[in-house]
Amino acid sequence: MAKLFYLQRTQDESGVSGTGRIAQGVIFDNGKVALTWLSDTPSTGIYDSIGDVRSIHGHEGKTEIVMEKDWKRSFNELKSAVSQLDPIALVKDKLPEGSETKELIQKTEKK
Repeated sequence: MAKLFYLQRTQDESGVSGTGRIAQGVIFDNGKVALTWLSDTPSTGIYDSIGDVRSIHGHEGKTEIVMEKDWKRSFNELKSAVSQLDPIALVKDKLPEGSETKELIQKTEKK
C-alpha cells in the first residue's frame, strides 16, 4: 500500500521553496517515490527511493520527511481486533459470586 508523506522545512537557505510544509509525496510499494512541490512554481519529480529524497532535499537536517498517518489502516486494524473480542469471556470471571449476571452467563454456557 502506498504511503503518503510531506517535507517540512525549518530553514530555506536558497530562498526558493520557503519554510513549513513545502512538498507532498508518495512512496509506492516498489520503493519509488513521487514528490510534488507546493511552491508558486510547482514541479513533480520521481526518485528511486525515500533515501534519495532525503539526501537531495534534506539540507543537512533542515528538512524533515514526515509520514502521514494511515487512518484507514489504523481503523481496519482496530476493527479486526474488536471483532475478535468476546465480551462475556472478559467479564464473567470478574463478576461477584451469586450475581444474577454471572448465573445467567453460566446457564447460557451450559446449553
